Amino acid sequence: MRYQKLKRIVFLILAILSMLYFCICLGYSGLGLSWIWVWLLIACFCGLRFLMLGCEIKGTAKWKLPRWFKIAYRVILAGTLLVFVITESQVISGMTTKPQDNLSYVVVLGAGVRGTTPTRPLLLRMKRAYEYMEANPDTMLIASGGQGTGEDISEAECIKRYLVEQGIDESRILLEDKSTSTEENLRNSFAMIPEDAGTVGILTNGFHIYRATLIAKELGHENVAGVPAITLMPVGIHYVVREFFAVMKLRLIPVS
Repeated sequence: MRYQKLKRIVFLILAILSMLYFCICLGYSGLGLSWIWVWLLIACFCGLRFLMLGCEIKGTAKWKLPRWFKIAYRVILAGTLLVFVITESQVISGMTTKPQDNLSYVVVLGAGVRGTTPTRPLLLRMKRAYEYMEANPDTMLIASGGQGTGEDISEAECIKRYLVEQGIDESRILLEDKSTSTEENLRNSFAMIPEDAGTVGILTNGFHIYRATLIAKELGHENVAGVPAITLMPVGIHYVVREFFAVMKLRLIPVS
């Protein structure tokens, strides 16, 4: 009984924290933040378990789940948590990657533009790109990202303008302005890189490094390295969790 009460408290805390974090993400990025509903789903699941455990403790539950169902539920939950922890450890490892010096090319992945103004994730990528290009004068850069709804210029053009304004020679920057996804970013960018080029860097926010390098390798490019930019907090927690679902989708439906 004491164990049941402890579980009930844990589920209540998780429900409250998930709902609070949903509100934080909502205030930070609005409903346009992809997968924001995951936190509502977690809050609802934990809230439901809190209520169910309360009924079980009081002996007022009007249902009795079969033993096989309980065992299956626990096995599936434990397996899912194990896969989640392993995947998240790989995502976090990508966030702490130390970039190689003097990479032949660095591909900077786009991340959204409002009019001509970069979103905060893109601005952090551009700042990191400037730092890397300044420290490695022989590296070429590919600014990657097309023009979407609400964007007056392509993401690639936005990246280029920023770097040129900061003093990076325009001749060191190539534009890939047709892509609309990470897969297209990398596919189109690698097509612009000579076959005899050395290691190619992928520059994106830290939470995105692991999946981006996985996609690059599935496209046949093993000689890649991550160049992580800052992951914003507190919404960075959402991005890190969201990567679990994106990585699972990639494993189930590999790029062709």
